[in-house]
Amino acid sequence: MKVKYKDGSIYGPGLTDFPYQEGDYVTIVVKYWATKEDEEEIYYHGHITQLEDEREGFWAVLDDDPNQEEYFHFGDIEAVFDGDKIPILGGWTQRKN
Repeated sequence: MKVKYKDGSIYGPGLTDFPYQEGDYVTIVVKYWATKEDEEEIYYHGHITQLEDEREGFWAVLDDDPNQEEYFHFGDIEAVFDGDKIPILGGWTQRKN
């Protein structure tokens, strides 16, 4: 599937591949690279529960609240990548356990 993330994403202004499926453990970057000095960085870790092509997004159960699903629209987030990573500078690094 090809998706378009919000402006400021490291994936640029065009479409990018979204290789993840239901059940995959991912890092969801809501606000990181586009933040200013006084703004809070926001990213989550969780499992994708449902992809929605028509709504251009997906549902996920986050580690912070495993009893609730949250919807993420691709145009509102900066990136999705493997759950064992965290965002840093212009990319990501391995997450410390």
